[in-house]
Amino acid sequence: MEAWVLNMTVGDLLIDFAIVSTLLLAGTLLRRYVGFFQRFLIPNSLIAGFLGLILGVELLGLIPFEPTRMGAYVYHLLALTFISVGLHRSEQKHSFGVINLGFMQVSVMLIQGMVGLGIAVAVAVTMVPDLNPAIGMLLPLGFAMGPGIAYSIGQSWTAFGYADGGSMGLTMGAIGFLVAYFFGMFLVNRAAKKGQLGTIPNHVRTGIRSSDDRPVGARMSFSGASVEPLAVHLALVGAIYLGTWLLTNLLASLLSSAGLAQEIPVLWSFHFIFANVIALVTRRLVLGGSRGNWIDEGMIHRITGTFAEFLIVTSIMGISLTFALRFALPLLLICFVGALLTYFFLKWTCRVIFSAYQFERFIGMFAQMTGTISSGLALLRVTDPEYRSPVAQELVLSSGIALLLGFPLLLIINMPFILFDGSISGFLIVLSMMAGYLVLLLSAWALYFRNAPSEEQE
Repeated sequence: MEAWVLNMTVGDLLIDFAIVSTLLLAGTLLRRYVGFFQRFLIPNSLIAGFLGLILGVELLGLIPFEPTRMGAYVYHLLALTFISVGLHRSEQKHSFGVINLGFMQVSVMLIQGMVGLGIAVAVAVTMVPDLNPAIGMLLPLGFAMGPGIAYSIGQSWTAFGYADGGSMGLTMGAIGFLVAYFFGMFLVNRAAKKGQLGTIPNHVRTGIRSSDDRPVGARMSFSGASVEPLAVHLALVGAIYLGTWLLTNLLASLLSSAGLAQEIPVLWSFHFIFANVIALVTRRLVLGGSRGNWIDEGMIHRITGTFAEFLIVTSIMGISLTFALRFALPLLLICFVGALLTYFFLKWTCRVIFSAYQFERFIGMFAQMTGTISSGLALLRVTDPEYRSPVAQELVLSSGIALLLGFPLLLIINMPFILFDGSISGFLIVLSMMAGYLVLLLSAWALYFRNAPSEEQE
C-alpha cells in the first residue's frame, strides 16, 4: 500500500509533472530530428524516460526528482490506464485470430515465468546466494504485462522482505522495451530487405503528421458553453478511481478483520484489476445504452494514450541503477533467454496456426510480449501502415482474453511469499505450478484449435 500513502507536497507533484512533461517534449524533438530514433521507431516516451534517467540523480544529477515518487506515479497511472481501457466500447466478436492470440499471450507469460524463475533459482543456489529468486518471476510481469504491473506487484513484496521488487520490475520493463524496439525493428528491416514489406510512411518514422494528414482524434459530445468535454471524460475516470480506492480499502478492512493483514499489500497491488472491472461495469450497466452515448471513443483513446505515455516515462525514471547493476549478470541472462524463447515460440506458433498475416501477427505479438500493446501496435504499423489487416484489432481484443486466462498466473506469482515465506522450496513448487498450468492451457488451446472454424471460413 506504500504507493497510496507516499507523502509528498503539491509542489512536489507539480514540479515532477513539469520535469516529465519537459522530457516528453525533448523526446518528441529527438524523435523528429535524430535518424537513429527514427530508424528503430523508438517512442518519444521511451526516449524521454531514458533521458530523464541519464540526467537524473543516479547518473549526472542535473535534474531533481525522486525515483521513489516516479514509482508511485507508475502505480497510479497503471490504474488510470486500465480505467480508460475499461471505458472503451467492447467488441462482441471474438474471431479465430483473437482467441488464438489470447492463448498465445498467456502461454508466453508462463514460459517467461518458468524460464525466469528457473534461472534465478539456479543462480541463487549455485553462485549468488543473496539473489532473491523472485527476480525471475518479474520477467513475465516486466516483459509481457508491462512496467506498471511489474512495479505494482513487485513493490507489494516489500512487506515480505524483498524491498527492491518494484524497482526491479521497472528495470525488467525497460529491458523489455529495448528488446521490443531494437530487436523488433531488426526483424522488420530484415523482412523489408526480403521484399515482404511496403514503404514506411514518413510520419511513422518522424512521429509528426503533415498539416494535410491529420485525422480526427476526438469529437465534442458536450456543448462547450456548458462544460469542456475533456473535463467530463477526465472526471469520469477520476470518479471511477475514487470507487477503486473505496472498494480496495473496504476489502483491506475485511482482510484485517479476518486476521489476514499480511495479505493487504498484495491486495493493493491488484488495484488496477479492480479499476478495470469498475470501469467495465460503469460502461455497460451504469452508462449503458443512451445513458452513455456521450462517451466519445476518440476522447477515451486520447486519454488512454496520454496516461500510457506518462506511465512509460516515469517507469524508466523510477529505475534504481544501483540495484540493477549489482545483479546485472543474472538479470541480463534471464532477459536474454526469456527473449530468445519468446521469439522462437511465437515464430513457431504463428507459422503453425495462421495461414495469413503470419509476419504481422508475429511481430505484433513479439513486441507486445516484450514491451506493451503500444509496442506491438507501433511495430505492426510499420508492416501495415493503414491497419488494413485484422491484426491491430486482434492484438487489442486478445489482451482481454489474456487478462482473464492470465489471472491465475498473477495469483501463482505471489505464492512463494504468501504461502512459503520466500523459501527456495516454495519457489520450486511455484515453478511446477506454472508448468502444470502451461500444460493445462496448451491442452485447452489445442482442443479449441481442433474444433474451431478455420481462418478461411470466418
